[in-house]
Amino acid sequence: MKQKTREQGYLTFAQGKKYLQCAYLLALSVKTYCKINDFAVVVDEATPVPEHMLRVFDEVITIPTMEPFANECLAWELTPFKETFKVESDMLITSNIDHWWAGARLKNVCFTSQVRNYRGEIIEDIYHRKMWHENNLCNAYNGFMYFRHCTETKLFFNKCKTVLKNFNVYKNTVLSNCRHDTADTDVFMSIAATELGSEDYYVPTLDYPTFTHMKQHINNFSNDDWRDACHWTLTDDMIFCVNGYAQTRPFHYFHKDFCTQELIERYEQRIL
Repeated sequence: MKQKTREQGYLTFAQGKKYLQCAYLLALSVKTYCKINDFAVVVDEATPVPEHMLRVFDEVITIPTMEPFANECLAWELTPFKETFKVESDMLITSNIDHWWAGARLKNVCFTSQVRNYRGEIIEDIYHRKMWHENNLCNAYNGFMYFRHCTETKLFFNKCKTVLKNFNVYKNTVLSNCRHDTADTDVFMSIAATELGSEDYYVPTLDYPTFTHMKQHINNFSNDDWRDACHWTLTDDMIFCVNGYAQTRPFHYFHKDFCTQELIERYEQRIL
């Protein structure tokens, strides 16, 4: 097993200019709020990283090409960290979550198993999770997850590769009412965790890891873009608020154009 050189840190994947910009904003937010803030980004050869971003990213990992969703199976191999928070690039860290490391490491792989709306309420509605409910799948959200570099974690990611490769078999013969033509990351990781034992992939007594998810049905919005229903602000003290609710959990803003140059500059002014 290849040894990792860094202790703890954040990992995200970014293909193309827009996702790279989101990853840069994510890294800025990590360094704004957290003391444990090493940050690595995985890009492909067609995604050059500008010089100013290299001052914020602690490590840039370049791979030849990226395949949608399949890239995530490589996280265990690519991370430079002994312990990793893998985060989707279109998220903001909104407070210090350094204490999450202590709880998450109770498992070798620890998923978000419950997400919240912007009011901080746990989402019980299964609109986006009907297949999970009907098949008793591990309710894994890979948007924010933890893993340790160890043999057990390698086994999990290898299982993910197997599920992804054979998803047509799962779709046609294993899963009931499968609504997915292809397996996205949440789908194949949930199946892998279920087959290996769901109880090993989350800590039911902890309320983290978690994140605020801004999808329409999670928040009962009338249309897809949450910005049509919500007013958001970032105070001078870097408190991020949505409709007056201070956000303290990782914030999945979902729409990539939320990541503007103006917002990036607010965070740059704070740390650079």
